Amino acid sequence: MNLILTVMRKEWRDLMRDRRTVLIGLAMGALLAPALIIGMNAYAAEKRTKQLESVLKLPVAGAEFAPNLVTWLEQRNVDVVDPPADIAEAIKTQEHEVILEITEDYPAQWYAQENARVNVYYDSSRESARVARARIDGMLSQYSSQLGRMRMLSRGVDPGSASALLVVRNDLATEASRAGQALLFLPYFLILTAFLGGAYFVIDVTAGERERESLESLLLVPAAAWQIMVGKIGACLGFGLMMITVALLAFKLSFSFAPNLIVEMKLSWLATGAIALSLIPIALIGVSLLTLLAANAKTVKEAQSYMSMLTLLPIIPTFALMINPIKTQLWMYAVPFVSQNQLIMAILRGEAVGALELAVYAASQLAIAVIILSLAAWRYSSERMALGR
Repeated sequence: MNLILTVMRKEWRDLMRDRRTVLIGLAMGALLAPALIIGMNAYAAEKRTKQLESVLKLPVAGAEFAPNLVTWLEQRNVDVVDPPADIAEAIKTQEHEVILEITEDYPAQWYAQENARVNVYYDSSRESARVARARIDGMLSQYSSQLGRMRMLSRGVDPGSASALLVVRNDLATEASRAGQALLFLPYFLILTAFLGGAYFVIDVTAGERERESLESLLLVPAAAWQIMVGKIGACLGFGLMMITVALLAFKLSFSFAPNLIVEMKLSWLATGAIALSLIPIALIGVSLLTLLAANAKTVKEAQSYMSMLTLLPIIPTFALMINPIKTQLWMYAVPFVSQNQLIMAILRGEAVGALELAVYAASQLAIAVIILSLAAWRYSSERMALGR
């Protein structure tokens, strides 16, 4: 045990000497994702607010056929302007986001108390037109509904009789479950940070030392190779846990001090601690797997080439569950990455996780880590490792 701790202190001291690498690793691995997410959400929220509150310039073709509608729109922060000569071309070139056309038949249909037709032109593939389109759709629906009720009242008919059902919607979602829904992106970033948080450290203390020809001398000391390996993994795991802690604190503080974000984005200190504990197994698996791969690499470049393949491991199941969510089942807690995703989402939603699920999770993740560590220990004990081949 003393030897393992000695190796851990040695590797940790070597890492901390290179302060620039440590700071870059923390900034790029643990702080970049929260900064990007919070920044993009804050910018999107501010932009959406401006779009909703600003004057909407709306080209209206055939405005003379419906002066009442035009006046009604102008009273609701809409600036009615002249239409372009070619409506389709104006939408295609993004000269205008939404264009309203009132047909010549509108007056006749109106006085006959029929459904008076209006055409709304837009490009649904343009995200920039979404807010403007929603505003126009809402205004037209409101105008149609108000005048429809007035028509019914003029004929002595109760407008409420047009609806056969009174639907009372009861939302049973809690504040915690709404927070979990708003934070669907969080498990992916946290799992990726935990899995690859100590990647560069692992590569340096294994493939890096091997390339510098310093690993061989360390393996020749009178100690078991697996003890040296465990000491290195312990130091790398410590750095990975530091990455997880920094990332979680960054998310926590960002949600607390970003007033423009949706109110459901909240992360309690209890949930933060629970998520950190749930990520320890995947951090151990990631460090162990990287140690095994780096031990078989002859150079740092070769070890780094494995990073692109390993990045796909947490991406595929996490994105699959985001696109096609399924009911949580017991077997999921035995599958790496899937289990972490389900566990984190349960914590964010404030749902209780049973003792059986936790036992399956802990046992399965530990078993996988032990298998990988055994293979890495076998590799460290081989002559080829000591000879640098």
